Amino acid sequence: MTFKKEQIAIKTQQTMEATTGLVIKGLRERYGYTQEKLASFLEIKREMVSFYENNEREVPLEVLEKLSDLFGVELAVFFSETVEEAMAEVVFAFRKDSVNESDMEKLSDFGKIVKNYLKINRLHHGI
Repeated sequence: MTFKKEQIAIKTQQTMEATTGLVIKGLRERYGYTQEKLASFLEIKREMVSFYENNEREVPLEVLEKLSDLFGVELAVFFSETVEEAMAEVVFAFRKDSVNESDMEKLSDFGKIVKNYLKINRLHHGI
């Protein structure tokens, strides 16, 4: 029985890792960001974004936190069962053709405000 539990745990971990990359890609595309633009914001190479999206590298927590702020979603969204479930958690999203790194920093700050507001609202309403 222990062997079966280990297999299930490994399968669950693989599913979460696979979903994380797809969620990052889905959010990036929903906002209309290129891999290059996202890489610049994260201060990493474009190839790393591709590796994350294709589940060829594990995404560090610091990167997930920056993405969480930029997209205005909780960290848990990156571990959603499906990309659709993750997209349902997006509070604000818009596409902009000419967003520069400074704009992305401001959007990230705004995302933090939105997340904090939602947390306060949930606490206030006992959700």
